[in-house]
Amino acid sequence: MGWCGKLHPMNGMTSLDDLRLFVAVAHHSSFVEAARRTGVPTSTVSRRVSQLEEALGVRLLQRTSRSVGLTHEGERLLERAGPLLEGLASVLDTSVEQEGELSGRLRVTAPVMTGSQRIAPALFAFAAQHPRLSLELHLTNTRVSLVEEGFDLAFRTGPIQDAELVARRVWSTPFAFAASPGFVRQELKGRTLLDREQLGSVPAILSLPGVWRLRRKDGSTEDFRPRERIRVNDPRMTIAAAVQGLGVVCAPKDAIEQQGEALVQLTLKGRTVEPREIYAVYPSRRQLPARVRLALDWVMKNG
Repeated sequence: MGWCGKLHPMNGMTSLDDLRLFVAVAHHSSFVEAARRTGVPTSTVSRRVSQLEEALGVRLLQRTSRSVGLTHEGERLLERAGPLLEGLASVLDTSVEQEGELSGRLRVTAPVMTGSQRIAPALFAFAAQHPRLSLELHLTNTRVSLVEEGFDLAFRTGPIQDAELVARRVWSTPFAFAASPGFVRQELKGRTLLDREQLGSVPAILSLPGVWRLRRKDGSTEDFRPRERIRVNDPRMTIAAAVQGLGVVCAPKDAIEQQGEALVQLTLKGRTVEPREIYAVYPSRRQLPARVRLALDWVMKNG
């Protein structure tokens, strides 16, 4: 029997919890981050990993004041134990699904506007149906690494170009132009039907990436760069700025309609705003746990 089968005579067996904590530390190269991801105190993570090393009779991690690295034995254990733990988690998820109870932590990231308006309410309702499920929702317009940051699921605007991820189309979000009634009267002279030149001559409120993608009648698209006056990194604030009469905004139609009479929709001759395709993405290296799969199905149906 190799060193991986070596057991401490006083312990009798290696704890799966200890092994799980070691894998978390190895993946994140940090006791602190592993503690945050698993919900276990840092001191407990350190103690349990030390117990695992003692049980196996080898050092798995090289610890310094600034970093944590794997020893040769640690690399071997991670290679063997990582896939086994993922397989075990999948088996347990299936068993839980059959019992009708979901548990564990579900970590999701989504864009700010879509996340706050559609995804968050759906996920909160899903969590309410499963009291043993813990939900962490991170709203950001920055694309984070699902594997490195430990996310189970992400919602992103397409196209999805990462070949390491599985992408599933969730819905298409129609966009439109809008401005405040005062802006329409003063800057647009009461016009709500504009041509391309007129649209480019008035102040615009932008979020990243700073261009508007338009679709022509023949189906082709073009990038249109408006006359920027305001730029913010939170698309919800572009609508707030438009309500204040600061310029034309390009935003989801449902978000514009929520403003009621505070915003007036504008039409562009011969062109419409290209809809945004929203995708759910998740790592392809492992089977999708039941809690993630069912949460995604719920969002697609109720979001």
